[in-house]
Amino acid sequence: MSEAARSPQHAYLNLADSSEETGKLGQRRQQTRLRLIKGAAQAFAQNGLEATTVADILNAAGVSRRTFYQFFADKQAVLVSIYERSTAHLVERMQTALDTKGSGFARLQRSQQVYLDIVSSDAPLIQILTSEALRPASPLGARRLWLHQHIEDCYRLTYRQAEGKTLEPLAVRGLILFTETLILHVLTQASAEAQAMAQVATLLENHLRQLTTHAVQAQD
Repeated sequence: MSEAARSPQHAYLNLADSSEETGKLGQRRQQTRLRLIKGAAQAFAQNGLEATTVADILNAAGVSRRTFYQFFADKQAVLVSIYERSTAHLVERMQTALDTKGSGFARLQRSQQVYLDIVSSDAPLIQILTSEALRPASPLGARRLWLHQHIEDCYRLTYRQAEGKTLEPLAVRGLILFTETLILHVLTQASAEAQAMAQVATLLENHLRQLTTHAVQAQD
């Protein structure tokens, strides 16, 4: 089992806030905000997005309603913060895998396995985040598109550096979308059970191999 699969659930929620607004908060207020975010993650994972109320978040976080509204306008605003943290964690872990030694195929495959490990370690919350990000007009939508573009750019750059060949952008984006859709299907149907995730890994490996087979020589 990989390091990601052994890590505690919601470990990425410990990430420090990077925005200018939250960066101005004192340490105590930062800790209170983090309690709210962790409480919301717990409530969402247990109850689902629609069924979770602000009261559920307050109970899980152990803070007052007045305190909640000092930091967030509603439960969707907390969800945005959770999604930003989860995607930042995903990008960091995937980049670490891409920076390892080996062939271009091996490095991309390790990066994909990081994604699967994170999904397996926190399936209920990942399902909620992914489903919400796909919803039209979702406040998570822009971040989802950023994530896809970032992964596409990193995959293409890594492969070019390792192999001296270029991956077709649309084909890489197709792999990313296929990965997202397949994982969401498994989370909805099987809750990231080991057998289902092993099948996902095999399917993604086949698609990745097909993608790299059609890479073309890079032009200087």
